[in-house]
Amino acid sequence: MKAQNNSPEDRAKLPCRKYPALCIVLFIFMFAPAIAAEIILGRLLTHLIPRPGFLAALCVAPGMIALLIFGMLVGGIIWLLAMKPFIKRDVIAELFLGGPRVPVFSMLCSKIFDWTYGTSPPGAER
Repeated sequence: MKAQNNSPEDRAKLPCRKYPALCIVLFIFMFAPAIAAEIILGRLLTHLIPRPGFLAALCVAPGMIALLIFGMLVGGIIWLLAMKPFIKRDVIAELFLGGPRVPVFSMLCSKIFDWTYGTSPPGAER
C-alpha cells in the first residue's frame, strides 16, 4: 500500500472510521510510552532543579517535545510488532500507512512497515 495524498474525498475514508477499536489501541500504544517518559523526566528534573526559572524551562522544552515524539514512534513500532501476528497485513497497512500524510513521517512509517514485514521497496536490493 502506498501513502495517500491529502484530498477531500479521502478524508471521508479514513482508516480509523473502518477500524475504530484498532485505532484506539494504536493511540494507547503510541501515547503510553511517550507520557511515561515525560513523567519520568519531569520527576527527575524536579529533583535536580526544584524551582526552575524561565530560562531553565525554556531550555528543557525542546527536549520534552523531542522525547514525546520519540516515545510516540517507539509506541507505534511496539503496536506494529504486537499486532502483526493477530491482524492481517492489509488491515495494518491501511491503519499504518493510510490517511492524510505528512511528507517526512510518511516515508518513515513506510520504512518501518517494510522493515517489520521484511519487504523492500521495488528496485532496492537486499
